[in-house]
Amino acid sequence: MDIRKVMLERKSVRDFKDKKVPVETLQGSIDFCKPKYELVCSTNMKAVILEDGKKISKLLNGIAGYNGLMIEAPHYILFLSNDVKNHQIQTGYYAENIMLDLESKSIDTCWLNIPEDGTLVKQALDIEDPREASALIAVGYKKRDKKVINPLHTGDNYSQANLKVVDDNTSARLKPEEIVYLDKWGYNPTADELKNLGLDNVFFYVRLAPSTLNRQPWRYFIKDKKIYLTIKTQESINHEHDMLDAGIAMLYTDLIMNNYSYNGKWTVANESAKNYGIPEDYYVAGYFSKE
Repeated sequence: MDIRKVMLERKSVRDFKDKKVPVETLQGSIDFCKPKYELVCSTNMKAVILEDGKKISKLLNGIAGYNGLMIEAPHYILFLSNDVKNHQIQTGYYAENIMLDLESKSIDTCWLNIPEDGTLVKQALDIEDPREASALIAVGYKKRDKKVINPLHTGDNYSQANLKVVDDNTSARLKPEEIVYLDKWGYNPTADELKNLGLDNVFFYVRLAPSTLNRQPWRYFIKDKKIYLTIKTQESINHEHDMLDAGIAMLYTDLIMNNYSYNGKWTVANESAKNYGIPEDYYVAGYFSKE
């Protein structure tokens, strides 16, 4: 898989063909994408394929989707996790990895919102499992060829809402240097400074990570040979989404660092960098460091 190409082409699709995806293909991606190391211990995460999309969309209408309205798709994948601290970070990492792998096979996906109380989802689907329902994605083949950004009119099919359609995944994205602070919080490095650090290409691709409402909340703080991941919080957005966004961003960083032969790994440490002048409305998810 050419991960750089896949990241550039990764898109959210909300209008699916009535065409099934081979279940063995979905299961293959689920098995292939299991995390090689645990960001969060003891999540005991499981991805469950929900094959009958028409039935599932009816069962979850009013519970999941956008503003309680489901996006209809041939299949869904539900993620279950032990309700341990930061488990949503692991969920975001694992689920997005599956979505990228499916993208490489020309299979389309999108994230769906589920209630903070995941029990409602399990009850609707008659799933008896002690683990928390932590995420849900829709899977299938797109009807349209172009990418949708800014899905702010939640509750509508995107073809009916006032959304912007673009041809690539770099439109409306922050520049690499705009998502990075170097040595001092608030100081954006120049493009040349990032290049001198050997990180210009890394952050070009990292910034392509999807996020809740495409808000691009991440700021990476480079300090003392570590790259800290911070997420701008908003009162209107549940903190679980902050952690999902953090997990997705960690995945993109891992994949592209590995692609450029930089060896390192993430440490989830919410209290790290607290003395570095990071504002209180930024959530520190952890840091990336060389192995």
